Amino acid sequence: MKTSLLQRGRAELAFVAELGMVGGQIKRAVRKDVEARGLGPHNLAADLDARHAQIETALADSRAYQNFLMLHKWGLGNLTRAAFDAFEANRDHLEPQLTEPTTGPASLTLPDELDIPAYWHNWFHNTTGGWDGHEHMGFIHGELIHRWVVAATFPGNIFAQREAAAAAAPRSDYRRVLDMGCGTGHYTTALTKRFPDAEIWGTDCSLRELQYALRVANSNGWAWRLHRVPNERTGFPDAHFDLVTSYILLHEVPAKAIHETFAEAFRLLEPGGDMVMSDVTRFEKMDPIAVWQQDSAAKREVEPFWRESATLDLKAVAEECGFLDVKSYGLAPMNYPWIVSGRKPGDTRQ
Repeated sequence: MKTSLLQRGRAELAFVAELGMVGGQIKRAVRKDVEARGLGPHNLAADLDARHAQIETALADSRAYQNFLMLHKWGLGNLTRAAFDAFEANRDHLEPQLTEPTTGPASLTLPDELDIPAYWHNWFHNTTGGWDGHEHMGFIHGELIHRWVVAATFPGNIFAQREAAAAAAPRSDYRRVLDMGCGTGHYTTALTKRFPDAEIWGTDCSLRELQYALRVANSNGWAWRLHRVPNERTGFPDAHFDLVTSYILLHEVPAKAIHETFAEAFRLLEPGGDMVMSDVTRFEKMDPIAVWQQDSAAKREVEPFWRESATLDLKAVAEECGFLDVKSYGLAPMNYPWIVSGRKPGDTRQ
C-alpha cells in the first residue's frame, strides 16, 4: 500500500529516528566513561544486579550517562505517540487502503476460543496499548514504527538480517513452513522469497498484526495461512511441517514458554524436519559493559524476559526436547541474530 506521509507525519517520525541515532553516539560515550573510571572485565561484578549498582554508582557524575537516560526515556515515551500522530495526520488517505475488503489467496483463521498467554499482554518496547493497542496497529507497528524508525536506528540491515535467518535453514526444498510469532509478516516475507514453492503458515496472538499480514500477503499474491493461536499450543496436527522457525521471538517470552515452544515445534515437525529459531545475542558472547547496557535498556523498554532469554542455553533446551544435530551460533558480523537449529529424528522425505 502507499505509505507516503504528509510533512507533519514524516517530520515527527524522522525526528524520533534522528534522536535514536544521536542516542547511539551518546551510548558509545557512556561506555568510554565507564572505562575511564577503571571498570572493565577484570573488576566488574559477575552478578548482573551487582554490576548495575557498581556501574551506576561510578557514573553518578557522568553527563553522558544522564543525557543518554533523558534521551532514551523521551524516545521510549514518544515513539508510539509519534506514530499514532503520523497516522492521524494521514488517516484520510491511509485508512481507505486498510479497510477495503481483502481479497487474494491468503487466509486468516480465528479460533472460537483463544487462550492468550498472560505474558503477551506486556506493552513490549513501550508500545502504547500493546500489540493490539490501536485499530490499525499492524500498519502502525509494521510500517510507521518498523520501517520509518527501527530500520533507520537499529544496527545493520534489519531486512537483510531476516533473510540471513531464513537462509540458515539447512534445506531449500521445504514443502510446508511455519513462522511462529509472524507479526505483520516481515520474516514471513523473507521465508516466502527463500522458499517460493513452500506452503507458508504463520501464527501470532495479535489480531491487528495478523490482519495487516493478511493484507500484505494478498497484495503480493502470497497464499499465507495465518492463524491466531499461541506458539506453545497451536492445535495443528502432529508432523504437519518440515520447517518450523521464528525471528527474534524468544526474548519476548519467559523461559518456560521457550521450552514449550521448542516442544511444540518438535511435535509439529515431521521426522527429518528442521527447527530454526533466531533470537538476540547471548549475554555470554558480549563483554560485561555491553551486557550492562543491554540489560539496562531492556528494563526501560519493558522487556521483562530479555535477561531470562539471553542467558538461557538454547542448545540445551533444543536437545532436551529431542532435537538432534543442534547448533547454536551468532551470525556475522555482530553475532546477531542468534540462531539455534536442530533436526527431528528420522526422515520421511520421498
